[in-house]
Amino acid sequence: MKLKCAIFDFDGTLFDSMYIWEHVGEIYLRSLGIEPKPTTHDDIKTMSLYQSSCYFKKEYDLSLSIDEIMDGINHTVENFYLYDVLPKPGVVHFLEHLKQASIPMCIATASDRYQIEAALNRCGMSHYFEEIFTCSEVGHGKDEPVIFQKAMEYFCANRSNTVIFEDALHAIQTAKEDGFAVIGIFDKSEKRQDEIHSLSDCYIEDFDHAENFWKFMNLKTALTIAGSDCSGGAGIQADMKTMTMNGVYAMSVITALTAQNTTGVSAIQESTPEFLKQQLDAVFEDIYPDAIKIGMVGSSELIHVIADRLKYYHAKNIVVDPVMVATSGSALLKTDAVQTLINELLPLASLVTPNIPEAQVLSGLTIETKEDMITAAKHIGNNYQCAVLLKGGHSINDANDLLYTNGKFIWFEGKRINNPNTHGTGCTLSSAIASNLAKGFTLIESIQKAKDYISGALAAMLDLGNGSGPMNHAFDLCGEFSVETEG
Repeated sequence: MKLKCAIFDFDGTLFDSMYIWEHVGEIYLRSLGIEPKPTTHDDIKTMSLYQSSCYFKKEYDLSLSIDEIMDGINHTVENFYLYDVLPKPGVVHFLEHLKQASIPMCIATASDRYQIEAALNRCGMSHYFEEIFTCSEVGHGKDEPVIFQKAMEYFCANRSNTVIFEDALHAIQTAKEDGFAVIGIFDKSEKRQDEIHSLSDCYIEDFDHAENFWKFMNLKTALTIAGSDCSGGAGIQADMKTMTMNGVYAMSVITALTAQNTTGVSAIQESTPEFLKQQLDAVFEDIYPDAIKIGMVGSSELIHVIADRLKYYHAKNIVVDPVMVATSGSALLKTDAVQTLINELLPLASLVTPNIPEAQVLSGLTIETKEDMITAAKHIGNNYQCAVLLKGGHSINDANDLLYTNGKFIWFEGKRINNPNTHGTGCTLSSAIASNLAKGFTLIESIQKAKDYISGALAAMLDLGNGSGPMNHAFDLCGEFSVETEG
């Protein structure tokens, strides 16, 4: 992951400053020579500044006006930032690493700018941050993602190369719902650490031991579980080329060896269930995949194994391409395995990507029109609780694909490219989607980027073989190692 923007919260993330917000009332009262009552903290913790000032005046019979009490509380906070607050252990060392890696950094905070600048200047940390964004200046709190969006836009970045460091659960929820990657930071003031840990892409309990973050920064990984195509146009070979070209580290678990080329499939040799399990365990126990694409799985026995291991390892971002028939027309899925695929793999899927014939099998409906596509996609999605991308490339509506997710329909328009060489298009599209999900893109973004990629591969007009040939997966490859010899 190449970062273009690291956005840091201030209080509780970079600095041990939540104490002042939890105890400012008690500190203020003691500055007046008054010992707070034991219940003061609980009494005012949900009050605004004005409400707590009214409470102090009445409860402690203060002779000061409400405005004077408010000024006194603000002065207490200001003094804390000017003279007392300190960064969390390990923070400066961590920021120095990011600076050496040329990662731009900024602060997005609910605190006032002058407080933040005072603390940064006193601690010699101002030079790490290019800008400070405050909720008051932006006009929105962290229950909305505006402040994060403003910071991202400042660096001309996007969600795939931006990361947010936050300790507050509500802010983490906001950022995640808007598609950002979030590093959850432990702070003793936030009691719901289990929720923060599970929601965050990465969790840092101590900046002195932030190995999880540097591992998170590594190249994202994607696993393809599919059959081998010795001619290289579809299956495992197409998947790995696609994943590599889409910027992730590609891994494979082979369900079957096939003897095939652009004219058809002449033989299939399936992996045994035990060997398939051994492959899956070998991958998951060493390099955990950020996304998974499932393609050709020819039998019920193999489907059982895949479903079992995916559940065991709590796999995420699963894209199922329900391969039933090859582009050449050869059958790749046994008839009795269709129901097993429906019962065991579709409920695990984040997305299923059937073409028209496959969607007819999965839904039990005939699809001849755009309206039929809508009905079938809804039927599949509602029955198996997964998002559905119904591909329209089989002469229904000129390569327009339909996404059904969370009760909504989204059409992805595509221009039909006059290229008869379409071997492996389904494998390529689903692998590209999985790659983008691995990199942190939303489902909609992942699909659109995948469609753009496959359009480029088709438009390159590669022409190999005597049948329906492969696409040029490496159409966008450029660099010193891709240059051909002269002459």
